[in-house]
Amino acid sequence: MLAPLVLPFQITVTAFAVLWCVGALTLRKPRRIAWLSLAAVLLFIPSCAGVMAIVDLQRYGRFDYATASEIPDDGYIELPATATDITLYRNGAGHWAKFAIDLPSLRSWIYERRSLRPDLNRHHDDDEWLSKASEHQRPDRLELNQQIFGDRFPETGWTYDPSMLQVQVSRSDRGGGYTVWHVPSTGETYISAGYW
Repeated sequence: MLAPLVLPFQITVTAFAVLWCVGALTLRKPRRIAWLSLAAVLLFIPSCAGVMAIVDLQRYGRFDYATASEIPDDGYIELPATATDITLYRNGAGHWAKFAIDLPSLRSWIYERRSLRPDLNRHHDDDEWLSKASEHQRPDRLELNQQIFGDRFPETGWTYDPSMLQVQVSRSDRGGGYTVWHVPSTGETYISAGYW
């Protein structure tokens, strides 16, 4: 969970080390160097926060890609290679994505992802891939599913479709993984991923 802090910390430490060395060479008197050191200690956390704000503007937020191959490989974003029309929202704890993919390709990708951690993905069967479009959901269940979907994708404007298939992939024994919603008739797919 501390991964988002590493890069801003490294940038701030490097900048402060360079500035301190230049200042120490310029000031040369021990008393002035002591004041410089005190200033560096007091300004470190606010400077780190400022660097983080600037870095976060570049790495978090909404990003649009035509294909999955355009997404920078950082080891966190996992989407099918055949996904197209991708809208990706990144944050420090995970990502949300909407993309288009056919059901057989999605199914193959889900099985591949589950095979990476079979110990965490044992209790899944082929019934989860059966279309629920013909099933009539009780109004309370439909409302609950809409609320869950809305909570998973806040401020995106994406809406729940009652015909969605919902599957889950566990990637970490600490709870990391993702939930995927897929509309078989349109190929619209939504993923909510959490890093733990």
